Amino acid sequence: MKIIAPSLFLLFLLIVQPGVAIRQGTATADIFIRRYKHSGDFGRLALWHEAAAECLKRISVPMNEIAHDYYERHGYEKWAARAKKEAHEIHKQHQYHRTRAENAWQKSKTPEPILKAERENIAKFMAIWLPRYPNRFYEFGIYPTFFRQQRKLAEQKGDYIKALQLEADAATMCATQYEKIPIAYGLKSYQKHRNAYRRHTERLQTLAQQNPNRLPKEVNEAKQIARSLETQEGSAAQKADIIRHIAKSDARVKAALKNQIGVHAHPSFQGFVWVVSFSNHSRGNLVTAIIEEKTAKVLYVFCSTNFMKSQKINQ
Repeated sequence: MKIIAPSLFLLFLLIVQPGVAIRQGTATADIFIRRYKHSGDFGRLALWHEAAAECLKRISVPMNEIAHDYYERHGYEKWAARAKKEAHEIHKQHQYHRTRAENAWQKSKTPEPILKAERENIAKFMAIWLPRYPNRFYEFGIYPTFFRQQRKLAEQKGDYIKALQLEADAATMCATQYEKIPIAYGLKSYQKHRNAYRRHTERLQTLAQQNPNRLPKEVNEAKQIARSLETQEGSAAQKADIIRHIAKSDARVKAALKNQIGVHAHPSFQGFVWVVSFSNHSRGNLVTAIIEEKTAKVLYVFCSTNFMKSQKINQ
């Protein structure tokens, strides 16, 4: 199997900038877009362009609208302008993937049974990505870049009512993300997440009405809600370690990482396959492996364009 050399931009690193973070589902779909473009499978290529567009429609658009509405309602004009600009960029990307999908369908000779199986894979992929951002609300995106900073300013002024209100607003936004993304798509199991954050909002609002002279411990409990609702965290971590080891053991990955130092492996389950991204601080993404979930077989190995320029890889 040859190594494919795409330029994979910050895959699986859910960076803190909201504008970039909300497009990572589409960026991850790009792995499969490049895979099928390389193999000339235009039917599956079209399906993954459609999946990338769906990520934008189902994830990026509602997240952007939720944030924009909040900024505008509370008078954060610069943030609202930023969100409006982001909405325009999302629309452009959506149109790009729809056009590419239409072009690929015109060239497709992929048999229907293969397309049916790939549609099932994409459904599993979407079920993983739709709740990803609400699940990580307090780690990445709008919470650390906006709410945490605004709360810090309120605390410095001794305005604990404002700090509590901000945390209540954040919990409300998290609940709204669950409502408008995974639940709206049909993933009803996330209703318990939405309800838990709504209850947390009510607790914080009640505490704010008590005119506190310090922040109560409840103010920081939101970060534990999603974790308390997850039941397979331990087994998932164990599986990730196994997948990481399999990827590291692949001869193509070893060749790609030869002479590299400080390399970190980031395994991520995509619903039907695992993707392991290897990176370091000096070069960023170096190599990415796709591993089949059922057989644990390494299917493809991708190397970044920049890395390919500096080192030849055995094929």
